[in-house]
Formats: sequence, C-alpha cells, structure tokens
Amino acid sequence: MADIIRAHDDDWSLVREIRLRSLSSDPAAFGQSWDKESTYEDSVWQDRVRAAAWFLAMEEGQPVGVVAVRHEEDSPANERELQAMWVTPASRHGGIAAQLAEAVFDWAREDQADTVTLYIGPDNKARALYESLGFTDTGDRWEIVEGDPDSAWLKMSRGL
Repeated sequence: MADIIRAHDDDWSLVREIRLRSLSSDPAAFGQSWDKESTYEDSVWQDRVRAAAWFLAMEEGQPVGVVAVRHEEDSPANERELQAMWVTPASRHGGIAAQLAEAVFDWAREDQADTVTLYIGPDNKARALYESLGFTDTGDRWEIVEGDPDSAWLKMSRGL
C-alpha cells in the first residue's frame, strides 16, 4: 500500500512531477495538456498547491498517484470537486485510486461538504473506477467544444 500524504507548500515540485507525468502518459484523460502545463513557472505550481488540497500516493519516496480537490466558486457551497486523479500505470489495480479518493472524501467532510463531484471525458476509461467508488452520473454535461455534445464531459457525484 502506498502512503497518502497531503501536499503542502514545499511539496509543489512533487505535484508538478506527477501531474506532468499524468499529462504525458494519459493526455486524453484531462482537460489540460502537457504542452501548456510544462511551461508553467514554479510560482504557478506553488499557487496551485495552495489553491487546492492535493494528495500524493508515495512509494519509496516517489509519487505514484495524485488527486486534487477544491471548492469551485461556481459550485454550491456543499460540493467539492475531485480533479486531476491519476495513478501510474505500474501502480494501477492495487487500490491506490481508492486510497486517494478516501483522502478526498475525508478532506471534503472536514471542509463541511456533503457531496464530491467530478467531470470525466466521454472516452475516459476511468468511469468504471469512479462508479466503483460510488460516483453516479448526474445527467449534467460540460460542453468542451461548443455545439459538439459528443465531446461533452459528464458530471458525476457522490454523497459523503
């Protein structure tokens, strides 16, 4: 089992490392690209770590998984959004995603939320994982490309 840690200010370089690995390995799974995020200055990564609760799965001192959670300004007060979850291919199917999700759920409860949401692309293979974690399709869609409903990301939700 991996150790799950909350990333703090001095862990921003670990967040950057695992986030860029995720974008390089599975670019279609995210709403951003390696080309864009790899150009961010160190100060941007430091701000990102402060703006959300980031959790890292660590094995032998190296990050093998990551997830972020935050309250989006346009979301209801009781919701927190799970973002950027990824586990290295070599560490998948070992329960790390569930460990990361539990860290998100615990943090959301402590932050007075009763619901965790996420958005997932139409072709993202992680949907079954999220369903196994208790997330369900809300029916809401986020249209990434205006006028192209087939590219819309679906919103999933889980009560706490």
